[in-house]
Amino acid sequence: MKTGVALKIARREFAGGFASFWVYIACLALGAFAIAASGSVTESFKTGLAAQSRLLLGGDAAFTAAQRRAAPQERAFIEARGQVSETVTLRMMGEAGEIRKQISLRGVDGAFPLLGAAVLSGGAPDLGRALARKDGRWGIAASASLLEQFGLEVGDDLTIGRVSARIAARLDKEPDGLGAPGAFGPSALISVDALAEAGRLTQGQLFRATYLVRVNEGEDASALGADVTAEFGDSGLRYRAPADAVDGLGDLLDLLTSFLAVIGVAALVAGGVGVAQAASSFLESRTEAIAALKALGADAGGIRLIYLTQLGALALIGAGGGAVLGAFAPFVLDAIAGGRIPLPQALGFYPGPVLLAIALSLLAAGLFAAPALGRARATSPAALFRSLTDQQAARAPTLERALAAAAGVFLMVLAIAASARPVMTAALLVGAAIAYLVLRGAATAMRFAARRAAQRARGLRRLALANLGGPGSLAPTTAPALGLGLALLTLVAAVQANLLRQISETAPRNAPSMVFSQIPNQETAQFDQILAEAGVVLSDPENYRRAPVILGRVTRLKGEELVRDEIPPGERWVVDGEVTLTYLANKPPEATLTEGDWWTDDYDGPLLVSVEAAAAKGLDLTIGDTVGFQIFGRAIEARVASLRLVDWGGFGVNTAFILSPGALEAANPRHFAILKTPAEKETAIIAALGEALPDVVVFQTREALATAARMFADIGLAVNAAAGVVSLAGLLVLFGAFAAIARKRRVESALLKSFGATRGRVLGLYAGEFALAGSIAALLGVAMGLAAAYPVVVYVFEARWALPVEPIATIAAAAIAVAAIGGGLVGAALLSLRPAQILRSA
Repeated sequence: MKTGVALKIARREFAGGFASFWVYIACLALGAFAIAASGSVTESFKTGLAAQSRLLLGGDAAFTAAQRRAAPQERAFIEARGQVSETVTLRMMGEAGEIRKQISLRGVDGAFPLLGAAVLSGGAPDLGRALARKDGRWGIAASASLLEQFGLEVGDDLTIGRVSARIAARLDKEPDGLGAPGAFGPSALISVDALAEAGRLTQGQLFRATYLVRVNEGEDASALGADVTAEFGDSGLRYRAPADAVDGLGDLLDLLTSFLAVIGVAALVAGGVGVAQAASSFLESRTEAIAALKALGADAGGIRLIYLTQLGALALIGAGGGAVLGAFAPFVLDAIAGGRIPLPQALGFYPGPVLLAIALSLLAAGLFAAPALGRARATSPAALFRSLTDQQAARAPTLERALAAAAGVFLMVLAIAASARPVMTAALLVGAAIAYLVLRGAATAMRFAARRAAQRARGLRRLALANLGGPGSLAPTTAPALGLGLALLTLVAAVQANLLRQISETAPRNAPSMVFSQIPNQETAQFDQILAEAGVVLSDPENYRRAPVILGRVTRLKGEELVRDEIPPGERWVVDGEVTLTYLANKPPEATLTEGDWWTDDYDGPLLVSVEAAAAKGLDLTIGDTVGFQIFGRAIEARVASLRLVDWGGFGVNTAFILSPGALEAANPRHFAILKTPAEKETAIIAALGEALPDVVVFQTREALATAARMFADIGLAVNAAAGVVSLAGLLVLFGAFAAIARKRRVESALLKSFGATRGRVLGLYAGEFALAGSIAALLGVAMGLAAAYPVVVYVFEARWALPVEPIATIAAAAIAVAAIGGGLVGAALLSLRPAQILRSA
């Protein structure tokens, strides 16, 4: 058959419209929409972040130092390259009346900000006047959360550590910040001179100094880091470019996009059953036409071209429509929640995600529709004329099976290649493919078991089992379509339930209720005495710990310079910026050594370090290797003496590195303490410390954990909604299956009515059959979801596993109910038809 003739026949057959293809089109459109929407939203945010990277950094470059300010010669060298603004960040205790709470402070100088402007309200019109000293009090610009939690207004006084302050304005937005200030607790801007005057910026105290630079015209900002290193060596000043200001957000957006794109592909896989079903139904409806064409001499290639053209055009309509709708997602998101999203957004149409969504959807259509097309074009004309059963039993030819396999491979390769997290995407896609194959195999087993059970059953139960095991069985549809969506929903629900339990129940039991920082080294005895007078048993390691704290940065591994890109992403937190260090003589009671030995109590030899086991694996460290640190601008090196397990959610010394004593005591570092105590004692402890040691910062974890639980629950709702896309695809397939089953069971229902079956028994037959199929799909989906959730909870999040019975039971019950209701609706539709009319046309 000539190509032109085949295309002409395909075009004429389109005249009947697309009404019977709504499931085919909808399944492809849903997956394409999810992929295009997630990609477009992420691109809009990443473009917006890139456009404002200088503003978010606060200049053309920045240098940071931990626990010290820049030396005069360092500051002079940087100032010679451009305008410089110094800022410092630290935490101090605020006090107003009987209320004492931790405040996150940012000290700024007169040159701040170099770019943009702070948004103030209710008082001083600009930052300079707001932070000026007046009548012996320093002005501050306070966040709305500070005003609310302290019960203050603009103009009121507030004591911050040893600083007498007055709230001169409300801080609505920082020039280089995202979102409203103080979202995670009280915060304020204050003059850096106020903090220096109060003695809070001396070396060794827990603060971070940042020097923002706006380079002179003609200067190369990107060369600043190399210039400072060449001049001062590795002095501890860490260079940051504008791109570094959005690196973390970009990584988070890439992770989110990869997850949502995989959900879109999973929706295509779950909807693939509907695609295959719709393609088969369509080709079954063209049985006589195909038989006539073959009888008139049409070859297999011509028939393939006719229906490949039709199915391809319909796939393009579905994929293109869903992808185009997904391209509008940034505009919809901005209209609905633009004011509540702190990230800058560059609204526009991004062709990359749209083209990716269309390509993946077309490949999914080829994967699931090609076998049905092969069966239709390969069946002999005699079989086509005789009955539909022969066509259904025919196996797809090798060519179409090869095309389907190639489409599946290309789908996975393209999805992985386009992902910012290819390993994660590959793992999720392989998991989805395995789940689909398991569910298909389970459907075959379900049909076999139903046929065997039908031989021993009687009455309508036998008919329901025979239907489930026969040629028109629901099993091949419900198991993959419903099971895959339920597996993903179960995975998300189980992880969410366990992490929420960890935050709201386990963490409050195991974690400290109070955390103390900035304890002066020379006043630790007085600090301990205050706690002892409050009833704290200082010798009880299960409820109280205190240790020195130092911020240091890993700079060398095994004598070589650290190369960040060689560290696995999961362990880069150890080398990204400063990490908390401590030194101890005695091994903490909760520390479990996996390799090596702890140093003796009186050890005074070369510096040793105990490394958390997972961090050591990520850094490729073993016993005897060396780790180089930058501390207070000095380079020190320690030899690995032991590896140990750390329960990050438990009570104890939870830090990646513990150093041996003897090398850092001379720095007189501030101490850090943790305490478990009843809530009713916290106020008295805070008040006592406020009188004797006002510089000690106290953090109460109960309120923070409650806030974290609320935020995590909100995030969980969004993730559940995204995962629900796969279930929605499964529901679309089920609705299509309901319609197809209703057509196939017309004769059966007419015979039942003719033989005297009551309306209730017919409805019960179909509701029971559908509920049974849904129950098995729900059981399989839930089992696979739980199997996938366990390693995520235990090994990825390092939390304790507990079976989330309630959410899982809700998901399974909802799925079974949907299937049963669908069966009842099918029965009701069949009962509305007259038996005589159906039997005459049969």
